[in-house]
Amino acid sequence: MSPSKVSTITFDSFHNIVDGQQRGGKEKHHGVNPATGEELWEVPVGSQQDVDDAVTSAQKAFESWSQETVERRKELLQKYCDHYMSYSDEMTDLLCAETGKPRQFAEWEVKGVALFFNHHMNLELPEERIEDDEKVLLTRYTPLGVVGAICPWNFPLILSLGKVIPALLTGNTIIVKPSPFTPYTTLKAIELAQDIFPPGVVQAIGGSDALGPMLTAHPGIQKISFTGSIATGKKIMAACAPTLKRCTLELGGNDASIVLPDVDIKKVAPELVMGAFQNSGQVCVATKRIYIHQDIYDEMLKEMVNFTKTIKVGAPGSGALLGPVQNKMQYDKVKTFFEDTKRNGYKFAVGEPDVAKGNGFFIQPTIIDNPPNNSRIIEEEPFGPIVPTQPWTDEEEVIKRANNTNTGLGACVWGKDVERAERIGKRLQAGSVFVNSWEKPTPQAIFGGHKESGIGGEWGQEGLKSFCNPHVLHTYKSK
Repeated sequence: MSPSKVSTITFDSFHNIVDGQQRGGKEKHHGVNPATGEELWEVPVGSQQDVDDAVTSAQKAFESWSQETVERRKELLQKYCDHYMSYSDEMTDLLCAETGKPRQFAEWEVKGVALFFNHHMNLELPEERIEDDEKVLLTRYTPLGVVGAICPWNFPLILSLGKVIPALLTGNTIIVKPSPFTPYTTLKAIELAQDIFPPGVVQAIGGSDALGPMLTAHPGIQKISFTGSIATGKKIMAACAPTLKRCTLELGGNDASIVLPDVDIKKVAPELVMGAFQNSGQVCVATKRIYIHQDIYDEMLKEMVNFTKTIKVGAPGSGALLGPVQNKMQYDKVKTFFEDTKRNGYKFAVGEPDVAKGNGFFIQPTIIDNPPNNSRIIEEEPFGPIVPTQPWTDEEEVIKRANNTNTGLGACVWGKDVERAERIGKRLQAGSVFVNSWEKPTPQAIFGGHKESGIGGEWGQEGLKSFCNPHVLHTYKSK
């Protein structure tokens, strides 16, 4: 197997990648710079023919790629990492343009991908052996086949390559569909991969929302890995049923933070704020509800407000801590939470009751002081820089309040009494619980949700199994 080479990498033209080759399309679409409202570069809209061709190529590549040793796959993944990182400055510029992230956070995402590569270089496919007097049972994990990765717009590189790396390590081939809102960095990352991997091992097709159903319906795809909204995740699960595709769904959350009365208020207040407003609140596992013990509620809220007032919101390169909401659709959705809060007379502890109009999709970070339990801002996920706080006094009651949601992605508990914090954390119905930290998922641990926050999980040693079938060899000893 010898790698296919693509043409010299440029960062002002974008193509789908099918069978190792750049491919255009009859239809075009473009992203929008959320900091300016200006149109970005044209991107081809993938067609059914593109999907069919990509699946055929991926199936052919799977025959040999799945038989490569894990050591060889790791060798090529390391070469891919090095190749990708050699373009880190260009990728950072591109990520700033398509997401509006402040440059330091765009650079963190671009370089954070290397952590995923490096961690997976240290993993081995699990193998379990059981022997008795009669037989030996050897349980291995073998690749599924062709994987379809449907990726979101909030962390386009981390959440696309976070699927590519374990899929390839386990011997699968993969077709990546980037979000139409942020196609550029993902298409370019997959273009770079063609210099390393044989044709068909990793491909990318961008386009409209019509492309997702083409992948989920295709009988030649064995798994869909999806990160996105609960509503779309339910549609994907239903679409996978006719062909019994495996699917991993990492969906939305309404993550609660419980703050115990013994915390250092001045130290914890900024951390609570960052947990809620990191990436302008556009994080599936961001803090969405903050429950502060009544004894320290007023003082903690005051410190949170003081820190929030220091946060600068602006375009990349402006020295801002927070950028814009990534797209107009989400911007308009977040504004409805402001409208609902204002209409119902809930208290704005800090922030702007009316979101200013402008070319970019900017929203000042906002805290809502003690809205009722049945308010939209408590019950729903805004996916933007607005968060509610509520006081609590009874531990059992606040645990029930935190768990009173149809979601269960992440949660936090803050307290100097770590034993108490961990005890509470173990009772929170969420896939990832963080004690004395805001939500910081890591490639070292499996990441997935409870309830309607998803099905299955990926990342970490255990996450490798989601890209595999268990294969048991029963060997009976000769008589």
